[in-house]
Amino acid sequence: LILETILKADKNALILIDELDLLLHDEALKKLIEVISSHAKDKNKQIIFTTHREMITTLSDKINIRHVVNIQGRSYSFEETKPDAINRLTGESTTPIEIYVEDDLAVAIINKICSSLKASKYVKIFKFGAASNAFTLLASTLIRSDNLSGKLYILDGDKYSTENEKKTALDKVFTGTESRTYELKAAAEGKVKQFNLPNGVKPEQYIHYLITNVSLDGLGGEYLEIIEAARDIRVELDAHNYISNILTKLGIDRPSGLTRVMDLASRHPEWHQYVSEVTDWLQPVVSDLM
Repeated sequence: LILETILKADKNALILIDELDLLLHDEALKKLIEVISSHAKDKNKQIIFTTHREMITTLSDKINIRHVVNIQGRSYSFEETKPDAINRLTGESTTPIEIYVEDDLAVAIINKICSSLKASKYVKIFKFGAASNAFTLLASTLIRSDNLSGKLYILDGDKYSTENEKKTALDKVFTGTESRTYELKAAAEGKVKQFNLPNGVKPEQYIHYLITNVSLDGLGGEYLEIIEAARDIRVELDAHNYISNILTKLGIDRPSGLTRVMDLASRHPEWHQYVSEVTDWLQPVVSDLM
């Protein structure tokens, strides 16, 4: 009936569906979405549906996903987000330090920082997806009256890189003129940090620069092969490929490959400046726990 309604709807129609996944197993839901996604593009139809099925995040190439979370009567919308950040927002803390980042590249960077500070056992890392989600996540956490002392939200550094841009982003999620809104904004200041990228440079591009310009002294073969593969890459239109193509060429699985890449990048003299905002925040917090 759902598919029939969609197919018979007029061109340019707006179709709203509540709980599209109801009574469908994962494979059937996936096939249904593939069909209606293709049909919607052909007939210029907009289809909006709700679902509680987490597997939907694997279909982000076909649909535009939004997580909607209701906290104390207010609804927050997250775009291009990851399930673990949303799950944490509705769950309980299990570690004294929680660090929220955009993607797996940032996870690898944070893991390297934590390892160097002997802080890994104190830290849990969550991915939130699009940079704008950092501010929405921070706002919703404050609305819940959660303690922020052990939480940090980190941007890749290529968006919202200035304090004015961060302030504008916070203003969008903290609406209203009541005194509590101003109190929440004040509490949020300084909680969103970033990696220090050169202007106009993407994270993967900068990491590529670091690993192709480190000293080769004392490096083992597992690192030298990464540098060699990286140096074969000149210019990439998609910045993600500066790192992805290295791992693909060498046949290294992404998590362990990113770990090796960060081991290399951290040997470059510019690494400390690149991660300084995170390190400066993390060091005293970890010291208090030791």
